[in-house]
Amino acid sequence: MSENLFLRAVKGEKATVVVLRGKNLTTVPSLVRKLCHLKTLDLMSNKISKLCPEFFSLTKLRKLNLGNNQLEEVPEELMFLKNLEILHLFENLIKSFSPKSFDGLENLNILNLNHNKLKTIPPEINRLQNLKSLSLNNNQLTDIPKELCSLACLSEIQLNYNQIVSIPEEFKSMKNLRKLSLARNLIDVFPMVLCSLRNLKTLDIAGNFIQMLPKNEIAARYIMNQISEEDPLYQRYVTRYPEILEILANDRECVSCGKCILSSGIDCVIFISPMKCHRHLKDLFSPVDPRSVFDLKLCMAKVSTHIRIRWTLSMPCSK
Repeated sequence: MSENLFLRAVKGEKATVVVLRGKNLTTVPSLVRKLCHLKTLDLMSNKISKLCPEFFSLTKLRKLNLGNNQLEEVPEELMFLKNLEILHLFENLIKSFSPKSFDGLENLNILNLNHNKLKTIPPEINRLQNLKSLSLNNNQLTDIPKELCSLACLSEIQLNYNQIVSIPEEFKSMKNLRKLSLARNLIDVFPMVLCSLRNLKTLDIAGNFIQMLPKNEIAARYIMNQISEEDPLYQRYVTRYPEILEILANDRECVSCGKCILSSGIDCVIFISPMKCHRHLKDLFSPVDPRSVFDLKLCMAKVSTHIRIRWTLSMPCSK
């Protein structure tokens, strides 16, 4: 695209929003340096493999969409975008991060790296101290770096369809995390460290290799009469965990939070159906088939938090 055509496309040098989707661009025109008022730049669905050095002039840019291009690494030029809040890099060919790419992104809130070829997350991600949402679905990640756990503002992490086998203990420091998606990974043991995250609303670990439920969950279902002689799978869990019988024999104490129950052992624990968690409070008391999708128990005192955890006992499903 010639410079004249580019200027006409962006409607002058004072443009604040530029959308150039599907224009077969292979690089960002150097004339972008003149767009000093630009706040939103959408270059999705082109053939861009690198950014021009002139990107340093876009100091007012707040939203950048480079999704569905041909980038092979997170570009170093991003370090100049001091006011950037939203960055989309999904559906590229990204395998690595430029060493300085995160240096100037202290205001970044949302980072989308879905559908790339990343095998690791660099420790430098801990520089994104204002990051609230991180999406890394459909990559090739095998672990989660402990540096990620230092991002105190993170409220949502998407890690579906990777090869992650475990969750680091440092996750217990992520007090503001509200949503964590780990579906279709290689996790075989329920990550108990997640039980310490009091603000966690949604945890999706469906389609992993998890074969055993936490003993408190089993005890809660026993109290709820959701485990019977007709459910040999769950009876086996009860016998495998001798501690469950001790939990059930304790004084009037909630197996979920340890506090005193309100009236009886049954109404201390309830289960939220994924299809009903957004409905009126009365719907939360509907029974859930324990042989299908399991949901985290809730204390009556905390019923308004609408926590739900979803997982399966089966082998991972194919994509």
